[in-house]
Amino acid sequence: MTDNTDTLLERFADFFCKIRYEDLPAAVVQKTKMLTIDLIGVSIAGLKMEFPRLSIDYLASLKGIEEASLFGVRHKVPAIHAALGNGISAHALDMDDGYRYGGVHAGVAVIPAAIAFAEARNLGGKDVILAIAMGYEIINRLAKAMNPSHLNRGFHTTGTLGVLGAAAACGILAGLNKREMTSALGISALQGAGLLEILNDGAMVKPLHPGKAAMAGVLSVEMAKRGAKGPATALEGSKGLFKAMADEVNTAELFAGLGTNFYIMDQYIKLHAACRHIHPTVDGLLSVMNENKLEFADIDTIDVATYPVATSFCGSSHLPDTAEGAKFSIAYSTAMAAYYGDVSEERYVQSVVTNTEIQELARRITSRTDDKWAQAYPRERGATIAIKSQNGDSYTVVVPLAKGEPENPATDSDFIAKFRQNCNGQPTSTSESILKTILDFDVHPVGDLTKLMNELNHQAAAN
Repeated sequence: MTDNTDTLLERFADFFCKIRYEDLPAAVVQKTKMLTIDLIGVSIAGLKMEFPRLSIDYLASLKGIEEASLFGVRHKVPAIHAALGNGISAHALDMDDGYRYGGVHAGVAVIPAAIAFAEARNLGGKDVILAIAMGYEIINRLAKAMNPSHLNRGFHTTGTLGVLGAAAACGILAGLNKREMTSALGISALQGAGLLEILNDGAMVKPLHPGKAAMAGVLSVEMAKRGAKGPATALEGSKGLFKAMADEVNTAELFAGLGTNFYIMDQYIKLHAACRHIHPTVDGLLSVMNENKLEFADIDTIDVATYPVATSFCGSSHLPDTAEGAKFSIAYSTAMAAYYGDVSEERYVQSVVTNTEIQELARRITSRTDDKWAQAYPRERGATIAIKSQNGDSYTVVVPLAKGEPENPATDSDFIAKFRQNCNGQPTSTSESILKTILDFDVHPVGDLTKLMNELNHQAAAN
């Protein structure tokens, strides 16, 4: 039982050991299904990219017990390898869901871990839905408490805190008791890692962060089941995660509404394949172009005023020389949006990065920090976009929140359309079966989903 002497991890563990699928409101179940659809879709598209293929080729070559599916190969692999590889594939496109108050992407760590762990134990979709929702719960609550300080220190929250969500999900699936769950969370907290230097160099390997988080979540639960004891004070201890990785941590609301206010409901999805901090600018530009019938050649300059995190992540004046780098460039992704009318995943290829017309416009796009947006962050993550045309006309648009945020929500139809787009090039019958299985996940074993994923990706790997 929770009491006044419990550590933070013990309080979370107590909650996770008591909650049941039947305690989840219908809206939470539905949102969890839609986010799973979204994550599976971006994973399928991510398999086309270089780093996932490198990772999968390596992991598939290793021997070990065949217990879980590594998307893209025929045979099963150890669950920890499946979680790692599938987490990498899911984040490669950089189109996975997120939580703006925490600057974190929970799903890409939690869902691959939960599916791999559940498949290894022949569990059902209801079990996985509960596990996923609870993984989001601990990641988002901790991320909200630690940020923006944690991000400002240079840590990638998805890697550092994603591991706790993966461990919570797998711990629920394993039926751990409070003592074991506390140990699993403590062991996972020791392993969280992720440096944002990859925004300056090495963007290709950024998916290692959530992949390793998913893998460590599986490992932590397996160790705890076998009697390993992790530090119960891993968060608030004198040498714990809070003190090591943040200058300011606000735990006042860490447990507020736990069990009634489900943080997964505040999750956004991405409708563009760029870093989320670029989305308000892209939304604003495309709305101006559509409303005023502007063409790419009509645009002279674009000035973007936005919040500090956006300029820190994506405001470099140096043009990218890789597809991965282009995803983190306000200037280049905005120019790309003007050129194509969208920022879909197929745009982020080397031939587009070296397109001289896009490069020329990108050099005429500036981004800067604005006090208004700095003060509104993270309640609003917006931008003011000022566009000048070649004939001297000026247009200004203000976008407080990109499409896909809970206040500007994506519909279930938007989720499904995005999934289908990410399945382009795959057999329609298989992708539609995957979609139907997740929509009805509460009446399916997880093996029904992974069997379809194997079928789909065998064909993808052969093409």
